[in-house]
Amino acid sequence: MPTVLKLFNMCVMMVTACLYHPRLLSDEVESEEVQNRIKEHEYRYKLEIERLQREMEEKSNRDRNIRNTFAKKEDSVTWNWNTHIILLLLTIQFLGFWIGDILPHIPQDYNSEEEEEEEQENEFPRRIYSTILNIPDQSVLDQFYNICIQNVNQEPNQTCEFVESFVDNLLEASRNLCQWNSELILEDCVGIGSQFEKWGCKSSSIYDILVPIFLQDGYCFKPEICSDDIPPEKQSYGRILMVTPLNADLGCQCKTTELEGDILCLIHSKRYEPDVRANCLASIMCSDWYLDYKKVVKWFRDLLAKSWNNICHKYDFELTFCNITGCCGLKVHYQSGRTICMKVFPAVRLKNSDVHLVPSFVDCSMNSTVSTTYWNISCAVCEHRFLQIMAKNTPKSSCHLKCLQILIFLTEKQCSSPDQQYVLGSYVFKTVLMHLLLSQPFSNWHESHLEHRLRDMLKYLGKCLDEKRLQRFMIGNQSFLKQIEIPEILLKAEPINLFRSFVIERDSYSQALMEYQKILKDMCPLMMECIKNYTAS
Repeated sequence: MPTVLKLFNMCVMMVTACLYHPRLLSDEVESEEVQNRIKEHEYRYKLEIERLQREMEEKSNRDRNIRNTFAKKEDSVTWNWNTHIILLLLTIQFLGFWIGDILPHIPQDYNSEEEEEEEQENEFPRRIYSTILNIPDQSVLDQFYNICIQNVNQEPNQTCEFVESFVDNLLEASRNLCQWNSELILEDCVGIGSQFEKWGCKSSSIYDILVPIFLQDGYCFKPEICSDDIPPEKQSYGRILMVTPLNADLGCQCKTTELEGDILCLIHSKRYEPDVRANCLASIMCSDWYLDYKKVVKWFRDLLAKSWNNICHKYDFELTFCNITGCCGLKVHYQSGRTICMKVFPAVRLKNSDVHLVPSFVDCSMNSTVSTTYWNISCAVCEHRFLQIMAKNTPKSSCHLKCLQILIFLTEKQCSSPDQQYVLGSYVFKTVLMHLLLSQPFSNWHESHLEHRLRDMLKYLGKCLDEKRLQRFMIGNQSFLKQIEIPEILLKAEPINLFRSFVIERDSYSQALMEYQKILKDMCPLMMECIKNYTAS
């Protein structure tokens, strides 16, 4: 409106200027009548201008009042909405905290492949696990498994029985050698790991063995786990305090020379008082009365070596002792050229459960550097029993172990050398499998669903990598079967994140992502190449 008025004023002025321009008037003196007409026009023009100005001011005032009224209403409505939203959010947050305190921790359920087929692709977040397309069909997977994994792993089933029997014979010879030492007791061995759980996929596998040890006659081991003294980054570890009948100062007094060894030191200590025996035992196995796994492994390796010398004449093979961090490495050499490798771990049982503290179990930790008095919390025996229970409940031709074997085989096949380290190790895939076994009906694991279950495992792993969080299966998990004995303190403990190091170590996280994406990218061509090579050979 103001613009129209301005244009109108300009037009009036231009018309007036043209009419009264000097060139349009004569040079004669204007008459009195003409002058009066000019004054009358000027007066009318002035009145019209004043009228237009008043109308403009009135209209602007009305517009201003209307805008103020709407602004007040909008501010009132906005304030009311903001108040309601804030109250709603506070109520939801309070309910979330209340439910989290009341309900036990339950792992997040993971939908199976069939349940997600109806969802549209664009509904998934565009993350590393959102699209997994390069998985071969069922026929290729079956052919790959039969040719490249099942037929290659030709280790007889009796090998596990032989390994456990042989180690038990070594332990029996050790007990005969240590009859003088009634405080230290070696229990029968327990087979753990891939070979005893029937998912090993290497032609030359390693057999893992646990040997629990304990003390008696007033001596005992007191494990310390999930305590305030242990830092958060070491919650997957514990310490073992050696408790003796007397509080004696640490230091051996039996005068045994270094060449005579720790075992002879303990033999000599039996002749002395209990405080001297405690000093000898602590000096050999402890640091500040906490069990030192390096000292224990050294003592354990020397004990088995002396025991082998006493029974070697009974066997027709040679036995080599290998220096491996955290365990006693054994390698059996047959005359035919066949070899069997073993790792024997001394362990301390946690109360009367299937959980043990072991010196260094690689699959249970993520490249952590800790003191030698910190022992890994190993749930390997519990996991073994869990998989045995699952094997009874799932269909006879179940595909859960096939999924695990395929992923481990592909990961190891991508390594350029056998000694190359990879972040996504076998324990990561095993943990993913155990989580999924509880989140789906047992019937979903029939062998005809191998393609779908393989896709589920890769999606679950991708989700964990994206969140940098993969919880250990047994610790802090109250949803699995009650047939497995786990201490209450571990059931109620905070879940342990196997991917915790990814938050700090960017290089490890980048390598894990690269390994995962390489599996997705090269799965199909790598399988076809392996089938071709094994068939040709």
